[in-house]
Parts: sequence; C-alpha cells; structure tokens
Amino acid sequence: MVSMSMARGTRGYMAPEWLKHDPITPKADVYSFGMVLLELVSGVRSSNIQGSLVHCEDLYLPRWAFGKVFKDMKVDDILDRQIKHCFHNRLHFDFVNRMVHTAIWCLQDLPEVRPSIGKVAKMLEGTVETIEPK
Repeated sequence: MVSMSMARGTRGYMAPEWLKHDPITPKADVYSFGMVLLELVSGVRSSNIQGSLVHCEDLYLPRWAFGKVFKDMKVDDILDRQIKHCFHNRLHFDFVNRMVHTAIWCLQDLPEVRPSIGKVAKMLEGTVETIEPK
C-alpha cells in the first residue's frame, strides 16, 4: 500500500522519502523504528548528536554507526557505556550486534531495500541472518 499525504512525524526519525515527497509506504515506519533502535543501543539521540561522542564530520547518526560497524568493524564503539559494561558473555554481544545490524538495515535510504517489519522482528529474534547491507 502506498499513500501520499502531508509530511508528519518527528524530525530525525522521518524516512528520507518524506523529505523527497516520494510515495510513502510502510517502510517509512521501518526507518523510524531503526532510528529508535539505533538510539537505544548507542545512547545517542538523533536530535542531540552534536555534543555527543560522535565526531563533527559524522553528524548523521546512521552514517556514523554504519562507518563504525561495517567499515571500522568496531560495534563496541557505538554502544552506550551502560550496555558496554553489561557484557558478560558472547550471548550479550551477539544480541547487541544483531540489534545494531538490524537498525542499519532499517535505515537504508531506499525503502525497497529496507526489510519489512515482520522480517525486522525475525532479525531481532535471530531467526533470520543479518548480513551486511550495501
């Protein structure tokens, strides 16, 4: 289902298609969910990224997270300090790693590349593998 309507939502959580006036699909909600998930894991609010642990050249939270996770291969670098201190075994790391990868998939610029919300749930459960997005 595709709808066209006036843009609404909270700045920082709105999918790119709202800003481009492209057709809106349920994948716009997947994008918003991905942003919330990334904020939960990183402890950094999209709206408060300035003045946080993020460098000034990386003021877009998804771009910063993608670089840390897939280019630098340092998932630990984006984790909230409280989460980082809770790691007691490999199970915790695997779960948080899955959350980060799922968030990155949800935050893809093109709606057709984002997973459905059903697939997102399976990715978080660990019943669907989360491979590196392009």
